[in-house]
Amino acid sequence: MSAQRDRVLVVDDAANLRELLTLLLEVEDDFEVVGTAADGRQAIEAAQRLKPDVVLLDLAMPVMDGLQALPELRVHLPNARIVIFSGFEHEALAEEALLAGADAYIEKGTSVTQLVTQLRELRRPA
Repeated sequence: MSAQRDRVLVVDDAANLRELLTLLLEVEDDFEVVGTAADGRQAIEAAQRLKPDVVLLDLAMPVMDGLQALPELRVHLPNARIVIFSGFEHEALAEEALLAGADAYIEKGTSVTQLVTQLRELRRPA
């Protein structure tokens, strides 16, 4: 397999969801989960250390939420794809996240197939 795998950082305060997303992405040939974090502060630290290609970022988390972490993540990872993955369906939140630097806003009710497809569609040309 010559296709390069996207290095993914999964950020969510729910440990079971982090584990599930990790398992679901790892079975795909083109994704590799390189780390996880439980809040925005941990996400920034992990991003600086791991330099992922993709950050799957929850919005509502303790310590520092996704919207608070987003600008700093963007500074440290200017070329990464930052995808807000949230349980909130509120259009204003999606718009706010995109204005703050997110590349996409995906609702948690989205099927795994749709999530993976959307992550692939966000790939930057080599």
